[in-house]
Amino acid sequence: MSRPLILQQYYTRGRQGIFRANEGYDTVARTPGLDNQFIKKTLHPFCVYHAPRQLQERAETDLSQYPKALVCFRAESGELVLGQSVFVGADFTGQRNTFFSHNYVIPAEASDVFIKEPARILSVQSFQQQVDDAASKDLPALEAIPYTASKQLDNKKLLQGLGIDEPLFKQLLHAVMMSLSGKKKVFISLPGEMAEATRQANQLLEIIYSCLPYEMRRHFGFLTYSNEPQSKKHIHLMFVEKGSIRPGNGQGDKDFLFDLANQRSLNTELTEGRHEYLDFVWEFLQDSRILASFHAFCEEVLQGAERSVALNLVTYYELCALYLIEQGRMSVYERNRTAIWQLLNSYLRQTGLIQKNRLYDLMGKLFQAESQALAQQKWPELEVVKQMIDSYDVARNEVAKAETIQYLIDVLLKGKNAHKDGYVSDVYKFLSSQRDLFGSLMRNVFAIKLIVKPLFEDYLTERLKAVADIPQMLKEIEFWAKNAPQAIRHAFFASTTIPKLLNLLAEERNKLDAVLHIHHFFATFAGSPSYAEELVDEVDKALLKRIELTSLSKQGFDTVLSLLEEKPQTFFDGLDLEGRNKLDMMMNLASLEELTTTPRPEEFFRKWDARDIENQQRLLQNMLDSLLGEESFSKVALVFYNAGDLERTSFRYGEMIAFVHQKGGDEALLSFLQWAMTQRMFFEGKYMEPPFRGALKSFFREDKGSRLRSKEWRKRWYAIRNADFRNMLDEVRSETTHPLVKFFRSKGTIISGLILLVAAGAVSGYLLLQPDPLPSTQPQPAEGDGQTVPVRPPQPIEVVPVYKLLLDPQIEPVELVPVSENSPPDQTQEPVTEPNNP
Repeated sequence: MSRPLILQQYYTRGRQGIFRANEGYDTVARTPGLDNQFIKKTLHPFCVYHAPRQLQERAETDLSQYPKALVCFRAESGELVLGQSVFVGADFTGQRNTFFSHNYVIPAEASDVFIKEPARILSVQSFQQQVDDAASKDLPALEAIPYTASKQLDNKKLLQGLGIDEPLFKQLLHAVMMSLSGKKKVFISLPGEMAEATRQANQLLEIIYSCLPYEMRRHFGFLTYSNEPQSKKHIHLMFVEKGSIRPGNGQGDKDFLFDLANQRSLNTELTEGRHEYLDFVWEFLQDSRILASFHAFCEEVLQGAERSVALNLVTYYELCALYLIEQGRMSVYERNRTAIWQLLNSYLRQTGLIQKNRLYDLMGKLFQAESQALAQQKWPELEVVKQMIDSYDVARNEVAKAETIQYLIDVLLKGKNAHKDGYVSDVYKFLSSQRDLFGSLMRNVFAIKLIVKPLFEDYLTERLKAVADIPQMLKEIEFWAKNAPQAIRHAFFASTTIPKLLNLLAEERNKLDAVLHIHHFFATFAGSPSYAEELVDEVDKALLKRIELTSLSKQGFDTVLSLLEEKPQTFFDGLDLEGRNKLDMMMNLASLEELTTTPRPEEFFRKWDARDIENQQRLLQNMLDSLLGEESFSKVALVFYNAGDLERTSFRYGEMIAFVHQKGGDEALLSFLQWAMTQRMFFEGKYMEPPFRGALKSFFREDKGSRLRSKEWRKRWYAIRNADFRNMLDEVRSETTHPLVKFFRSKGTIISGLILLVAAGAVSGYLLLQPDPLPSTQPQPAEGDGQTVPVRPPQPIEVVPVYKLLLDPQIEPVELVPVSENSPPDQTQEPVTEPNNP
């Protein structure tokens, strides 16, 4: 494969150029193959030169007094552009001053040779300063550019000659490195005369360039002369004419300004704290080999790194510390062990980095140092241990991982022997957060019986002390199942965790929900099946022992039975007396679903004592649906059955009737009573048991017998086929009927006759009270004629309220005499009472 060639371009003022046919500034020659657009957009903006003001003012004709403008930058397409612009005096007309620019375009794949040897950039001897108009416009492609090798000089002495001491140099280097990853530019004005500007700029630039890591050099752009500060694309460092830096005029006030000519700087202060890389550079400024070695270290470590990382100043602060430790300066490690481990882990985790051997070697070196310190009872800081634990995931190979595990086991054992309980606990916290490491460590622990108790059993016991409820306990079991599965199979684990879980279950208010949660957890448990089965069985036994049957609903009852449905016989053989008794009671109730007919209460509860019967009855009552059907009536009888007490009735009838009515209202009660009238257990011969009859009577008497007032419902109640029941209803109606209604019912004929007589008397009285009609032909006397108008005398009226006659037939009527208009006002007329013959 042929070596990529270097292309050239000339730019000046001529009679005509490549891109223009008339006189003016233009590219006047270039290498064939150099893209025209690249020339116009990338090279032309840098083909410029403004002579120093002071030389123009004195019309300086000595061209050697004019500084050369050396430019170097990386184009967006990757090529390295290296060029020079110089003042050349009068142009071809002899009337106008002009300049000449010569640029080399170095292919990207050939640029590293220039990057790693600054003299190839700063000491080029082949720059042209003129062109023959008659010469060809085609320039040759080159394999190399002639240059002069640099000599070893006293860099600090050179800096001193420019007025740059250690703090100022660190500020300058810091500013240049910062400009590569930011938007700020660096402007420098030199103290010497203009004739010396080129030499001074090149010397300072060579020192700065040697201090930049290779990746920064690849992107670093500079210009050794400009008449004033100006922001140019691709340029980070610009040397400007003395006196052109004028802080306060708004131009470049936010940039890094080094006005060495006036011994002032702006925006260049360093932050407080150590600047590891700047200190390192200053220390080895005279030793280019050390600097080159460091740059090679960075180049190797950062292979594959993202550009933002490779151009970040902090990156080189970090790598400098690692490099110094690698070279044996352990004081850097001792100063901040945690930070060094953190750095190592950070770089080893970057998947883009492809060369990590030196970092792995450094990690092994630090492990050895820590192991030796631990052997001398020098305990590592907890944060150091944490970082070492984090390093397990990025270890080079299985051997390195085994060394890490062994070191951590030593830390734990020595810590426990020294009674550093808090320290050991914190180390375990870090370990438990690393799943792979924790599992590997526990496998090593179980392989050595002597350390099982201190490093596993004691640790598990401490962890369980912090568990306060069942969800936490299940998380603890899940932790061990995922991180150290072999622990689940250890006998100590089962003997410790199962009793702990049972104690937590005993404290739960809703034990059934808690047990269901446990079952759900172990349904997908990935740990030891034998452990899961043993634990679940013990939990179910505890449920039977501790659950209150009377608190179960029908759903809860069915749930408990489903949990026990597939249990082996060994499970039931292991139940204690209390658990066995509860299970038997539940199975007794469950048998009701399988029987076609419900047994009589005395038969169903034959083998149970009063307390067990009561518990079953309350549970059965909870299980009855809100809408009772005929299939449930026999169970209602079981619920309210009185067992074993001869002084009490066979059933609690009042409660039974109220329960049925509460569940389904009158409709349900009607159906229940229709069923009950067919059940011999509620009767003595043909008659209802007195307690049953009395409870029903009390029920129907409620609210003054309102249930029998509705004609429709009265018919429905009387439709129940039982004479004793109907007689009871008659009694209720009789006892709740109003006395007035009773009277009507008992003396209906007499009252009807009285009503007719009263009605006839009322009509006759009304007719008698009407005035006689006057003849229609009789003239009316005129007003004031002295004649008197005849007036009918008042007639007595006998009034007897009807309701009094109804209530007391012997009452006498009262005769009321109307008051005459001619009677005196104080005269009263007494009623005339005459005896009435009935």
